[in-house]
Amino acid sequence: MNRLEILLQKLQTCQPTLGTTIGNIAWSGLAQKAASYPFDFLMFDAEHGTFSIEKLDEPLRICRLCDMPSIVRIPDAVPNLISKTLDMGADGILIPRVESFTQVETVIRAARYYPRGRKGCGGFSNMRAEDYGSVETYNCNRMLFIQMESLEGLAILPTLLERFSSELSGVLIGPYDSSIMVGTPLDITSDTMTNYIRNVFDVCHRFQMSCGSFVDDASMIGRYRDLGGNVFWTGTEVSLLCGAYQMLCNTFQQEMERTK
Repeated sequence: MNRLEILLQKLQTCQPTLGTTIGNIAWSGLAQKAASYPFDFLMFDAEHGTFSIEKLDEPLRICRLCDMPSIVRIPDAVPNLISKTLDMGADGILIPRVESFTQVETVIRAARYYPRGRKGCGGFSNMRAEDYGSVETYNCNRMLFIQMESLEGLAILPTLLERFSSELSGVLIGPYDSSIMVGTPLDITSDTMTNYIRNVFDVCHRFQMSCGSFVDDASMIGRYRDLGGNVFWTGTEVSLLCGAYQMLCNTFQQEMERTK
């Protein structure tokens, strides 16, 4: 099995999955290096990161060549962004700020070939080798994730999953936007925020839907696992690099203090 097949199986059976984020460093060697680690996926952030969709072309192609599943968080549920991102080789799409059925319907229509959608056919990297000759295989090989970031999204989530769960691979929480929307800005561990996370995960469990959240770093994985998540989408490449810088500086300072 290739890594995409393994990831799809994990998501379908709600097994723990780990990914990390690339949002600012466009050098394709970073994706190649990340692929040498046992991540289940790479998340490319074209919403809050500095990537334009066009800058993702080379990193996405490297992911395909390195057998590294790739997901792109696009800025909004816009049909041409969805279709074009898939044409460039993305294995999945994450739609932020989902609060309406129309957003999800738009994603499905733009990402799936007929009869499940109305995607146009094209793009140098659109097809994987196993996709040729079967639009159903293509449709099943492309992951669609929705992001919960508000109480409005949570309110429609049960009906949304009732209607569209067969087309979705998972539900992910954006904790910082959610914390603002639930009234505890940037406090992602408040009681209100904790209840919000638990409620989102509980709905997903009822529909046997994989669920998880962005987590700043490895220290927070346990918290989201205890709340019921199985998808752990970890920090950005910049935050992880800064963490390594801080560790280096701390170690240097400690060593200098020790040898005074």
